[in-house]
Amino acid sequence: MKNGNRILVNGVLRFICALAVLLLLGETRALAQLPVSLPAELTLRQAVDFALANNNLIRTAESDLDQAAGRYEQSRAILLPQLNLVARQGVQTVNLQGFGIDVPNAPSKIGPFGSMDARLVLTQDLLNIANLRSSKSYSERRDSTRLRLDDAREVVTLNVVGAYLEALRAKALRSTLADQTKLADELYQITSARFKQGVASELDTNRAKQQFNSLEQQRQEAEYGYIQAKLNLANILQASISSNFEVSDQAAYGTGQTMDPQATVQLALMSRPDYRAAEAAVRAAELQVKSIEATRYPTVKMRVSDGQSGNSPLHNVNVYSVQGGIEFPIFTSGRIKGEVHEAEGRVKEATASLDKSRAQIEADALTAIAGVEWALRQVQTSAENVGLSRREVEMSRERFVQGIADNTEVVNAQERLSRADDASIRAQYTLGLARANLARSIGGAERSYRR
Repeated sequence: MKNGNRILVNGVLRFICALAVLLLLGETRALAQLPVSLPAELTLRQAVDFALANNNLIRTAESDLDQAAGRYEQSRAILLPQLNLVARQGVQTVNLQGFGIDVPNAPSKIGPFGSMDARLVLTQDLLNIANLRSSKSYSERRDSTRLRLDDAREVVTLNVVGAYLEALRAKALRSTLADQTKLADELYQITSARFKQGVASELDTNRAKQQFNSLEQQRQEAEYGYIQAKLNLANILQASISSNFEVSDQAAYGTGQTMDPQATVQLALMSRPDYRAAEAAVRAAELQVKSIEATRYPTVKMRVSDGQSGNSPLHNVNVYSVQGGIEFPIFTSGRIKGEVHEAEGRVKEATASLDKSRAQIEADALTAIAGVEWALRQVQTSAENVGLSRREVEMSRERFVQGIADNTEVVNAQERLSRADDASIRAQYTLGLARANLARSIGGAERSYRR
């Protein structure tokens, strides 16, 4: 019978252990986030949404905010009433002589006897300036952390826009080189036909073939570069790593002209979340100094209890207690002074960080404005140059077909067109990136690219 019971118990234990393992595995799989698959045609808005939902930088910032919010809730709870239920039941003996009671001709030991007490206990700090200021300091730290989260979203948005622009640049370069390769192939076919007719030299044929092979090699490199850019974008989005999608959203290049430098700097200082977070950090540090200084002040506390007391849960009477207390530090051996010095050091550190952030924001804003101005001029110049280069290719081909010149002019014109197209693509990319940096410099990257 005992062996049967033992087998039954072991079987139940094994079942419980197996069930616990299955539940743990199920919970782990539920918590694990599977990478999302990107759509066949990825827009910039979709890319930004994917990144803001999955990026590790934002998840880390959200974790920091949760911790800061928890610390603030703890600091606030100290200021509020605390209600607890305290209960005990025991059996004991007492030696009266241990309490200074010596009764002649009577035993000093009494008991055993029951002892029971159960009551609700309410405690409240009626006056605690240090804790009040400390709670305000934690509130500012929470606000600073929340703004750091907003700044993380801005940084992630800028990174996504930059990666998307890089993919657009690679795609445009691939398309341009494909067109140029087609032109080179047409030139080679024309030259080969003219060579067979005896109106073109073998050198012309060789030159046209070299030009075609060179552009074909560049086109293949551009194809690989486009795949590489898409894989990098998918990695930034924390999505399933694949290049099986296309980018074509021209919104990534942004819109708008330049802005007034001074107005832009002022707007950036008012709206940049990293600067506002630094300001909140300074306020938090200053409040912490005041909180420590306030530990020199008296604190007033209250304790109220009400419940039942007796020798057992069946034999007891109602009892209550109302107490008030005051604490006033007289001599702390320099402890408070040392804590104040430490907190003042944190204020200096936070202030230095704020000044550094201000200088960086001013530099970011002015650099972005200058970048947009320069890029706009580059786009205009490169667009004009592309038009001139295309016209040169057309005229040189006409001259070659008419037999006025060999194909050297055509090859040289195609090389200049290739350089002009590349410069135009780089100018568009630089303008888009400069506009993204300008939006980031005033704290509006997410707002601008999620419309």
